[in-house]
Amino acid sequence: MEFTGYFLPALILFPILINRLAKHFPRLLLSPVLLLSPIIFVYLTGFSFYLHEPIELTLYQFSTYFSLGVRLDVLSGLIAMTVSTIGAVVVRYSVRYLEDDPKRIQFQRNLSYTLSFVLFMLMSPNLLLFFAAWTGTSYFLHQLLTHFSQRDGALRAARQKFWVSRLGDVFILSSGAVLFFVFKSLEFQTLFLAVKNPTILAENAFLINLASLLLVFGAMTKSAQFPFHYWLPRTMETPTPVSAIMHAGIINAGGYLVIRMSPILATTPVALSVLALVGGFTAFFGTLVMFAQTNVKKSLAYSTIAQMGFMMLQCGLGAFSIATVHIVGHAFYKAYAFLSSGTATDFGKLNRYFPKVNSESPFGIVLILGLSSVAFFWGTLHYLNSNILNESGVAILLLVLALAGSQIIINSKKNIDGVSMVILIAGLYIGLSASVKFLLGGSVAAQVAGEGLLRNSTFAICASLFVGLYFIQNSLDKISATKIGKRVYVRALKGGF
Repeated sequence: MEFTGYFLPALILFPILINRLAKHFPRLLLSPVLLLSPIIFVYLTGFSFYLHEPIELTLYQFSTYFSLGVRLDVLSGLIAMTVSTIGAVVVRYSVRYLEDDPKRIQFQRNLSYTLSFVLFMLMSPNLLLFFAAWTGTSYFLHQLLTHFSQRDGALRAARQKFWVSRLGDVFILSSGAVLFFVFKSLEFQTLFLAVKNPTILAENAFLINLASLLLVFGAMTKSAQFPFHYWLPRTMETPTPVSAIMHAGIINAGGYLVIRMSPILATTPVALSVLALVGGFTAFFGTLVMFAQTNVKKSLAYSTIAQMGFMMLQCGLGAFSIATVHIVGHAFYKAYAFLSSGTATDFGKLNRYFPKVNSESPFGIVLILGLSSVAFFWGTLHYLNSNILNESGVAILLLVLALAGSQIIINSKKNIDGVSMVILIAGLYIGLSASVKFLLGGSVAAQVAGEGLLRNSTFAICASLFVGLYFIQNSLDKISATKIGKRVYVRALKGGF
């Protein structure tokens, strides 16, 4: 294990090293060498899972307070594989995209440093190094956002992102200070072991809840949660590779922070309820605004906001392994969506597979399909005695899955094709979620505290939001014909402002 730990710093510096070598060997950025990093991450993650312990390299230990080193477990390995793979694709894409740009060398440098800091953030063994990498990522992302410095829109969006990020820094620093005051350490493993002690939790309940709330607010700023979302749709004047790496990778940093700190957050029902409610509302808001957009990139931006909201909802419900699946899946989808956004006119050829939404479906059919889907998924899992039913908040996620399945059937030209697609997607989703939960093991919290009025109220509100969204989506024509509907449409077209 000690020998394999020496690979970790090399993997963090790999994007910078490749960029430096590319000055002497320009074709290197177009070669398969870029895939070397994700391949090694696959090996190391599998090795960590096989040995049931993380791969670590400690360069210096500052008492019990914190260490200077790197650490890779299955959770950080899965996300690092995703980031390095998408990073390799974006680097290759940017070579052609900025071929005639006079500042392309500067862009490639900033991109390589951004990727390295993201990888460092994922493999940080403590909150102090995590924050340092978090700040470094933010700095170099700012340089990428201002690449087209002659565009006022790009500069304005970068400034807005800058101030939202600084607010997030304050939240994270404050949370770290509270945690250090309570536990006298910033090491993740030390913190996670300490919160297993009921006496410590009881004696420091207020401070631990405060630290958890501050962590949640910090994560919300990074992952564009309402009301910290407004900067994201305004970054459309940045280069497409920046949009791809930001929406597919960096925007997930808040979600990763929540999942990484899940052993602490799982002991604080208030923080989780706040996260679930804000995430649920962000998903609802982002989806409504996305419906009204006519610009491809803006539509993708609000799609990201909605997806990040749903991911935060999953975390707030305590389904951390399912949220990990969401991060990986959304990252690959959004990278593809942005890098292919220039060929949006060709997507019309896919209509035979994904026809237009039938916004005039009779209310009765919509209602019956929704109820039938919920009953089908719940009954099937109950009949199979699936352990997934015992997970926290899984009822809400099954409801969302069932409503999404109903929507696929409504949109299908042939109902039998829609049903087949729903069964396939549901099987893959549940199978992937169960597999990732097995792989993560003890890397994330398995159970969350609190099943009382607060949590039940949170579940009810979140369920109402998605049921409402389901009926709104299938009544768009009728709603848009009303005065209120027209006003809402105008507001949504402007991004909700």
